[in-house]
Amino acid sequence: MLGSYNSFKPESKVKNKILKIIKVIVILFIFYQFLSVFIISSFIVKTSAMEPGIIKGQRILSAPIISGASLNIINIKIPGIKDPSRGDIFLIKPANSEKLALYVKILDPVIRFFTLQKISLDSNISKNWNNQLAVKRIIGIPGDTVKMQEYKYFIKPSGKKEYIPEENIIDQEYIIVIPENISGMDSSFPFSGSMEEIKLSENQYFAANDNRGVSYDSRLYGSVSRNDILSPVFLSYDPGFSFK
Repeated sequence: MLGSYNSFKPESKVKNKILKIIKVIVILFIFYQFLSVFIISSFIVKTSAMEPGIIKGQRILSAPIISGASLNIINIKIPGIKDPSRGDIFLIKPANSEKLALYVKILDPVIRFFTLQKISLDSNISKNWNNQLAVKRIIGIPGDTVKMQEYKYFIKPSGKKEYIPEENIIDQEYIIVIPENISGMDSSFPFSGSMEEIKLSENQYFAANDNRGVSYDSRLYGSVSRNDILSPVFLSYDPGFSFK
């Protein structure tokens, strides 16, 4: 009996060590999920839509706690501290983005955690850590009427009669990229530099690119609902380092 007890003891120690390691991994994962969902999220930008302020290939940090965290698995939005303002840069979920399957929502954070954000279950997500998110600047807020002329936005706030150029109504300073216009292009085409006015109702926002040559913004898919505006971007880095 004594020999049997001694032979079991080392095996028991190994099991205890394995259980402790598993506990540490689970705790780290839970902490990581809490941090990324509620406090700070990290992404890599794979388009030139926000150049020159945020260049293609840069990493960005956003703060979900400011505008309200989204629990994607159960589709719940937790209220934030403040609503988006004109000029803020946000991670948004475009209105026409595809919905991920439930198993992807559950397992994808685990895969990305153990691969240091390099591998994802979804082939599109692996390109930019989350294909459902886009980085945009909020140009219009509820009550605004927005239009574009020669690639510049003009905003008529609620209760006002005249349009105001974006640079005169938005406090933040930013540089826009204006492409060369193609002569004879129909003004209704997203790349034409013109856009008919859009009236934003309650909980609707207008999201725009700084690089106006990239039309995949509210010019193309319309206003963005408050629930689809996720978290403000406050830092871009690697390469460079700039607060937003």
